[in-house]
Amino acid sequence: MVSFLTSPAQSITGVVIDSATGSPLPFANVFVDNTTIGTVTDADGKYALKGVSPGKMTLAASFVGYITKSVSIDLKEGEPLQKDFSLTPQEKQLDEVELTSRRDRKWEKQLERFEEVFIGSRYDPLVNKTKILNPWAIDFEEGKTSNGMRYFSATFNQPLEIENLALGYKLIYHLNVFSQTRNGTLYQGPVQFVEMDTLFEDLSKKWMENRQKAYQSSLRHLFKSMIRNDLSAQHFDIYQSKSFALTYIRTNSFDYEKGNSIEPFSLDRAIRPGQQIGEFKIVSSKRLEVHYTGMSWPNTYYHDVYHPISWITLKGGSTEVTSKGVPLDPSDIVISGHMARARVAHLLPHNYTPGDTVSAFSSTEEIMIAQQQYKQNSLREKPHLITDKPYYYPGETIWFSGQMLYQNALMGDTLSRVLYVDVINPFRQIVKTEAFPIENGKVTGQLALPSYIQAGDYNLRAYTRWMQNFPSSDITYQPLPIINLYETVVNTTVLGDKTTDPDLLISINTDKDRYRPRDKVQVSLTVMDTDGGAITSNLTVSITDTLRVASVPTSPTLQHAYNWVLNGKPTPYFTQPQHQIEYGISVSGQFLNKKGEPEAANITIVQGEYEDYGVVAADSTGKFWASGLQFNDSSAIAMAAINEKGRPHGSVVLAKQAVPEVKAQLTNLNLTVKEQELPQPIFSLPTDVDYTLLNEVVVESSKIEPLSERNYGFGPGDKTFTQEDIQKSSGQGVMSIIERGMPGFNRNGMYRKNYGTARGNYYPTPLVIIDGQRFQEQAPPEPGNTGVDYLDRLNPADIKSITVYTYNAGVFGMAGFDGVIMVETNLGGERKQNEKPTIFNKDGFSLYTIKGYTPAQEFRAPNYSQRKESHSEPDTRTTIYWNPSLVTDSETGKAEFSFYAADSPTVYRIVVEGMTEDNTPVREVRYLQVSN
Repeated sequence: MVSFLTSPAQSITGVVIDSATGSPLPFANVFVDNTTIGTVTDADGKYALKGVSPGKMTLAASFVGYITKSVSIDLKEGEPLQKDFSLTPQEKQLDEVELTSRRDRKWEKQLERFEEVFIGSRYDPLVNKTKILNPWAIDFEEGKTSNGMRYFSATFNQPLEIENLALGYKLIYHLNVFSQTRNGTLYQGPVQFVEMDTLFEDLSKKWMENRQKAYQSSLRHLFKSMIRNDLSAQHFDIYQSKSFALTYIRTNSFDYEKGNSIEPFSLDRAIRPGQQIGEFKIVSSKRLEVHYTGMSWPNTYYHDVYHPISWITLKGGSTEVTSKGVPLDPSDIVISGHMARARVAHLLPHNYTPGDTVSAFSSTEEIMIAQQQYKQNSLREKPHLITDKPYYYPGETIWFSGQMLYQNALMGDTLSRVLYVDVINPFRQIVKTEAFPIENGKVTGQLALPSYIQAGDYNLRAYTRWMQNFPSSDITYQPLPIINLYETVVNTTVLGDKTTDPDLLISINTDKDRYRPRDKVQVSLTVMDTDGGAITSNLTVSITDTLRVASVPTSPTLQHAYNWVLNGKPTPYFTQPQHQIEYGISVSGQFLNKKGEPEAANITIVQGEYEDYGVVAADSTGKFWASGLQFNDSSAIAMAAINEKGRPHGSVVLAKQAVPEVKAQLTNLNLTVKEQELPQPIFSLPTDVDYTLLNEVVVESSKIEPLSERNYGFGPGDKTFTQEDIQKSSGQGVMSIIERGMPGFNRNGMYRKNYGTARGNYYPTPLVIIDGQRFQEQAPPEPGNTGVDYLDRLNPADIKSITVYTYNAGVFGMAGFDGVIMVETNLGGERKQNEKPTIFNKDGFSLYTIKGYTPAQEFRAPNYSQRKESHSEPDTRTTIYWNPSLVTDSETGKAEFSFYAADSPTVYRIVVEGMTEDNTPVREVRYLQVSN
């Protein structure tokens, strides 16, 4: 039987001193973390905290200009405690004026993002009345971790002062950590609550009501109800996950799932006494599903439930709480669902005592829709194209790089991997369209203009399929003037037209001040911050001849395009997206049975001779969609439904992919042109001439690296388990090792559930590769005979390494949609070099040829380091050098490149434009003299 004895309050005393001088610190704050219990030191630095209940807690001390210090204490009943603090002075801090002067629009956007995560959703009624009083004390940083995962973090020059006018508290939050990745958000630090005073009785009553509401359906409310065994009276129903067959697929019907995938949770033996009076242990090894029936709330998980639902997992199978339901170690608990939406705006002090009755916030469908709008807004993306020149002549090649912009950069890894680029003529007709792969938010490509194309104000259009779910204004249109060969553009040279962030310094240096025609030019550029720190950046470099390519100051820049991120606002809410996220080349169509009628079926899709394959589900109307194919130019695709005898039946009709209408008002640059007597020469490199590529490579003799050490050419995975890791697993199977080391990845793989993606009505499995060879499964996979089942039969002692691909699985094509597990054994060898290719039997399959990516070509330019006969040809290049992806060194911030000048004395215009690792657009322009 659990007892609820209470202990008399006690006092804590001590002194706070300067660690450097030993002098007492008067008027220092001393408080119990997460409570309203606090005091200040007297003239001798002494303090006394009274009314503190025994138990485990965190005690903190702070003083202006000093680093806050906190310690964990265990206050025993009847044992007065003395705790002294020695505070360390902080380094010199900038004052408010200095800090505020360094804030810009990007910082304001980052602040909004921070507040959304830390304070709460802007559509939450409590958030609207919660405000950070000193936001200028926050610095933000964005970038990538060593394993490529994007992060968003914050540092704090002083404690945050937060005013919550909805609950009547002022919070002093001594944050020491704030970090957000796609895996979640972590913030921690002691917080002091100060009750606000008011002379207005109505306002005081409102604060009491709102505190009750904030407490309702919270984690603390749940735990207190559990230890008091009055869940029903407090409107809680708890279920626990139930073991079910591997092939079982959960539905969105709560009535159906109850008894199948979930079962009622019993408090018997789940609540146990803690280590001391007033503490309790809650025990559960299974995930808990918590329903709060005391309020209505629309949800998207079950179609037959209209109240809040939360999910709770206790990491070690248990957690300890106080008699008030406060967890002693919140890191023991993983929360998702309704409870996870509560942030600082809902935060109550641990010593808050709720009343006997609680009432619900008025929750309407409009609030839910508003929240979904913000969620969907964070999934918006928009491309910006950087071209080598602002205008072109017929027969020239448009060299471009694309930079994807995201409303939430953390979501970039899960959004589109295919970009479509169209050439649109002045009559709003699409005259050319190509697809390009998106890799790490970048696109590289080129578009060859035919020599017969008519001059006029064309436009480049860039978009993804996913973008078509959002306003058409998100689609990128950029002017593409095509000039008559007998015309030239008037040159309006603009010096210093750069748009670099004032906190960044970009320098472009050459080995000489002046050059002669066909000289080699060595260029080094450096990106640094104002403190001299190196900044990793991915840059596009374009060098043009200003006598042949006019400077057009109205050309679109990345900085201008970035305003879409800074000014982004939620868009209209949609319940179901009409267009899916593409992870590669996609196919869609409809299955028809022998009678020519549509019906549901599992569709097997094979590219070429098994270069890639996959199975997707057609719905009851026979329609299906599949994404993830990876190939250039075009490829043969075979599709069929396979019956229980393993034979194709019916037919598959390929659907034509929808192309968005040209709705936008086309733009132009309003160029000033004049006629010329001779036609513009179009430079082409002779086929027998030596040329330079983007990077000069020095080849040195070295040991040939085995294929297995390069993951058989597929690149690094998201996580690798070494032989040492496997040996430490004490004989656990492959999947057990992976599931423990990668929460969220199991024998069903990633099971992506992004907007618009679905794997079908069969259970998904990751692709399995053993010693470089793909495990061949039936389609659809047969339970008990999948690649994962084979892994379960492997002896861990025979395994050298396990590499798992999740977000990097796109390199495996459609077969890697649900993730990839690559195992190297001690018994297997290297991939056979001369093995005969698999011959795919296409009988009964519907055969099509579909278009893939346009392969990116290398920009080629003459190499005049050695004299050649072909060098007698005139060098009339307009674009002298082009590099769509030049990455600066992470330690020095430097990058180097070289090129050869053309024939004419002129001035070269060097334009460097791109994005830093923390998503700051940069641009720099430099001019270079070439003379005889």
